[in-house]
Amino acid sequence: NMNQKQIGKNIKDLRKEQHMTQSELAERANISAIHLSHIETGTVNMSLDTLLCLCKALTVTPNDILLGEYLSASIENMVFQERSNHLNYDDKLLLQKIYGFMEERRKK
Repeated sequence: NMNQKQIGKNIKDLRKEQHMTQSELAERANISAIHLSHIETGTVNMSLDTLLCLCKALTVTPNDILLGEYLSASIENMVFQERSNHLNYDDKLLLQKIYGFMEERRKK
């Protein structure tokens, strides 16, 4: 069993990053808000169908949800603006980690 709590947190993080409420995401994914709430808290397993519906609603891949390695919109935009589209996924991920570290440091 994959870590339901982590998967739920990944979904919640992706949803919040896209400024969506639980109700909005649930509606887009064609599931009830209560079911989504249970998924986000890790109290239920979701079906493959539900996973795919959530992927479509969030415009992410199953890996993004299951592994939690997603690229934030700000990084995608930054990479795009820099015309650095030759960067592969791992490079973009590294950039995001660096960017996240810089954000944290700036808050201190």
